[in-house]
Amino acid sequence: MTPTPGTLRLLATLGAVPELEPRADNSFPPVVTWDDGPCGWTAAKALAAGGFTVGEHFWGGALADVPDLEPCVFQRVLRPRTAALLYLHAPEPDTADGDATLAARVFATDLPGAGHLPDGPAGELAVHLLLGEVEGCDFAGDAVFATMGAAVRRTFGGRPGLFEIAHRVVI
Repeated sequence: MTPTPGTLRLLATLGAVPELEPRADNSFPPVVTWDDGPCGWTAAKALAAGGFTVGEHFWGGALADVPDLEPCVFQRVLRPRTAALLYLHAPEPDTADGDATLAARVFATDLPGAGHLPDGPAGELAVHLLLGEVEGCDFAGDAVFATMGAAVRRTFGGRPGLFEIAHRVVI
């Protein structure tokens, strides 16, 4: 499907935001997403400054009125590795409430566009183990950290248990 002029303008406006590399799917209207980088609020400000009407904000983005389309969804998607590292190193408590607080903080915060990298072999293994437990997780969904938290607490007894296993295996 050929993007409409309004979609191209929306992509160009978002693409002008540092570290935001938008892409549109083939649906109509398209859903515009990007990996890591600026949060939905930062993108909404850029679109509003670019002349778009932005409304119906949600945790990862919002709707933008595009002249030749119906409202278009735009949202940030976390890379699995980034989401895992943010969860594993979160200062929030390792509880369901802590997971919700983490989600609120992360989805309101700009992140590096390049994502995050594990800190050594034990960190890499911890990320691998966590992602194995949440296979099929929606990394664009607001329940990403609740899903991770439930899996880690169920399987490893919490973040400390996961790190202990990773450190023992690596040593």
